[in-house]
Amino acid sequence: MLNNEAGTVVAEGPLVLVCDCPGGFAETMVKLYAPFALLASILVSIIVGLRAAPFPILFIAMVWTTASTIGNALARRSARKHGRFRIDLERGEIVQEGQGFSRTLDARALVHVATPVVAGVEGNAAEPGFEPRWLLIAMKNGEELRLGKGPAHALRPVVVFLREAGVPVQVNRG
Repeated sequence: MLNNEAGTVVAEGPLVLVCDCPGGFAETMVKLYAPFALLASILVSIIVGLRAAPFPILFIAMVWTTASTIGNALARRSARKHGRFRIDLERGEIVQEGQGFSRTLDARALVHVATPVVAGVEGNAAEPGFEPRWLLIAMKNGEELRLGKGPAHALRPVVVFLREAGVPVQVNRG
């Protein structure tokens, strides 16, 4: 149904959809940066502790540690939106497998499916009608799950499949 660099969507049955939407570039960069920043902070702290460097340099280590912690928290929150999803409307469950976690959600908590335009430069740079859009599931608890990304015409078969399966679809214009 959908196969591009941002993920794949395949129908495994009349009411079963499997979506693979891996995380973005920023999450990968944070995961590479965070261990380096923490190790550098520890080394700077040891050097200051041995009095081989002046005390104010310790503030640099504190900034690195803080940035690393905040970046990890943001990347973890973003990663909860991505992953491999198995939407089984017959059984009434959504199974998500992400990096380091797996969870099962109740499909009755699904509010609607939407296709908003990707925010930022990527969404503004495209030709009208071909701007990239997210295929999102909105849950009752306010959480959004990203099933895939592509122009509206590429997402259309998936949206039609979900609509025919009885899932409410919110049409996003613009």
